[in-house]
Amino acid sequence: MMKSAWLVMGVSVLLASCATLEPEDCKTADWVKFGYSDAMEGKSVMLSDYSKDCAKAGVTPDQTAYMGGYNNGAKAFCTYDKGVEVGEKGKSVSDLCNKPGLAEDFNRGVEKGKKLYAKQKEITGKEDERNTIDKKLNDIKAGKLQGSAQEVDMMYREKSLIEKEIEVLKREKAGISI
Repeated sequence: MMKSAWLVMGVSVLLASCATLEPEDCKTADWVKFGYSDAMEGKSVMLSDYSKDCAKAGVTPDQTAYMGGYNNGAKAFCTYDKGVEVGEKGKSVSDLCNKPGLAEDFNRGVEKGKKLYAKQKEITGKEDERNTIDKKLNDIKAGKLQGSAQEVDMMYREKSLIEKEIEVLKREKAGISI
């Protein structure tokens, strides 16, 4: 029962994320809101998709309203902070922010975000190495693996070095600025 509820919810979210409209929705659409929402999601202009969907209902989207909302959404989206957020997730967006007055701050943010993303990947890699050593040490303690006292000592030393590397990487990440 619970699995089917999750499946229905997942399919609903997937369908909602598509750029399609039901013909009836076209008749009452707030094109300013559609444009603003598309921009705030980092999407390209979706008017051609909406036009195809709405043609079935004999409705033509209000291009002026849509573009007004889209341009306002682009101004709200294309900020330094949003650029950092996008870059830090390792994502890219459409050409939405490649406009004079929008690109500079946003692109600086994306660059910082990309550096943060790369540094976090390094940290995660080192944490994975440390966790692998921890698992081996725990398996030796539990008798699941054999290990000499010298091997165990080397693992503890390696783990200590990795933990120091992690701390250095975290300080480097904290110092990233653009």
